[in-house]
Amino acid sequence: MKTLLGNKLINAIAIAIVAVFIIVLLSIWQNQRIQDTGEGIRHTNAVLSQSQEVQRAAMEFQLNVKNFLLTGDSSFLDTAGHTAALLPQKIDSLRDLIAGDSGQRPLLDSLQYYVSRSHVVLERAMRMSRAGDFENVSALIGDEARYGYSHRIQAMIDQLETGQGRLLEARRIANRRRVTALQVALWALIAGVVVLALFILRKIRADRHKDRRAREQLRRLNRQLEKKVEVQSTNLRSSENKYKTLFDKSPLPKWIYDDHTMRFLEVNDTAIRDYGYSRDEFLSMTIADIRPPEDVAALVDDVNNVRGKPDAFRNSQWRHIKKNGEIIDVDVTAHAIEFEGRKARMVVVKDITDRRKYELQLQRLNIDLAKRAAELATSNAELERFAYIASHDLQEPLRMVSSFLQLLQKKYYGKLDSKADQYIHYAVDGAERMKALIMDLLEYSRVGTGQESFGAVDTAVVMEEVGNIFREKIIGVRAEVDIGPLPVVFGDKVQVTQLFQNLLSNALKYHSDQPPMIRIRAKEQLASWLFSVEDNGIGIDSQFFEKIFIIFQRLHNKNDYSGTGIGLAICKKIVERHGGKIWVESAPKEGSTFYFTIHKKGKT
Repeated sequence: MKTLLGNKLINAIAIAIVAVFIIVLLSIWQNQRIQDTGEGIRHTNAVLSQSQEVQRAAMEFQLNVKNFLLTGDSSFLDTAGHTAALLPQKIDSLRDLIAGDSGQRPLLDSLQYYVSRSHVVLERAMRMSRAGDFENVSALIGDEARYGYSHRIQAMIDQLETGQGRLLEARRIANRRRVTALQVALWALIAGVVVLALFILRKIRADRHKDRRAREQLRRLNRQLEKKVEVQSTNLRSSENKYKTLFDKSPLPKWIYDDHTMRFLEVNDTAIRDYGYSRDEFLSMTIADIRPPEDVAALVDDVNNVRGKPDAFRNSQWRHIKKNGEIIDVDVTAHAIEFEGRKARMVVVKDITDRRKYELQLQRLNIDLAKRAAELATSNAELERFAYIASHDLQEPLRMVSSFLQLLQKKYYGKLDSKADQYIHYAVDGAERMKALIMDLLEYSRVGTGQESFGAVDTAVVMEEVGNIFREKIIGVRAEVDIGPLPVVFGDKVQVTQLFQNLLSNALKYHSDQPPMIRIRAKEQLASWLFSVEDNGIGIDSQFFEKIFIIFQRLHNKNDYSGTGIGLAICKKIVERHGGKIWVESAPKEGSTFYFTIHKKGKT
């Protein structure tokens, strides 16, 4: 009982230590969160500081240009040139700081646009000044200051700083809340430890009282137990006789061996029949004698390992040698017993030779399958790298060809004969289509090799963004887009957006004479979400259901419908990367419905 009380005290101390450890971990965790919030605050301050740098640089450029226009002093123009060279760097630094804030990037894009346009206006003013047209210079500078790009630059910076100010305030509030939460949690844990200590001390005092009563009861029970042992000893002798009968008549080989000498002490009739040794031969051998020589060392180690564990129950696989030299694989179950006053172990043996052969065959098949899968993965990776490198390296010479062809068309169109104009048109059109093919191939090769992390993606927000992209097209073809409730999935937001964008683009492109009607729905399944994009367009013949998902496969003439035939191949690759599948149900002139699934918790 003293040991019991000591154990309880040790448990109490252990619980207190665990509680203190939890307090320390909680402090470290909350301190890290506070540091993270502080880092966010410093980042926001850096954004505000950089935005002021951009504003000062823009104003300094405009001021120096205007001073030059007013005074004609070229030193102002030199300073303006130096500032103009620094301004893009400052805007790029600001862009790097807000790279993770999608809401601020459009403001920065507008800011950069207005800065560049302001430079154009001021450069125009300098040219007019050099020409002596000071009256128009004064009017241009005045209008630009009141209503032009300078005013808009200031407005963009004000909006940027306002947004960052709100973010800074929110982070400061969050920081204060986390500090308060940490203090509350620490005090709550400390109070809990104190209450736990008081409870355990009270419990120990109560247990001591119970200890005294338990000792008296234990003495009474011991006397009763002695009487029961005498009765059970008689029953045990009877059970041993029954046990020996079960041992001898078992359909599986059984034997008993000495725990120290490993010598056979008893074997049943099945072991004698299956192994071919007589009873006397068995009793003159050790269990090492029926093992292949190379397995004996492992057997000795195993016996020594379990020798000091009388309650150990061993279930393992070995090889045995029959008297005729045949080696078999066996499943051995052994447990400790007392046999004629000796420490021994009883062994039950099951022949698993045939099962082992099947397992080895299956293992070889699995190894071969894994090898083939690795080779296939390597081949696919090499193909993707080849497609990426080929499409990337082809862009530069194609860009040069396309540029010079466009210059040729612009300069000589109408100045040569109609055949020459037609040839130039064919060349420009072919270069543009080749450019589109290369860009689509590059996009296809990037799917599955990108490093974007998976996370929660709200497909309702994704569809809203996609709808904004196609707003003019939707209005132009008088389309009706009906979007039902859409879920949050686990995936790559950029690729999920591209998936919906390609499917909606096809629904708008391949419409019939009737205004397009497009329905987008999602249905929850056991482990995934089932999405559908339904239209009332021209439809697809069933014989082309598989072909449309193959890269560069087109069902229509390029003059009838634009495109490179890679959009649905990209969709298929994106869906498969997200652990799902994509298919279509359609009929000519009856519209099409594209279905695809995305796993709720990513690819499995």
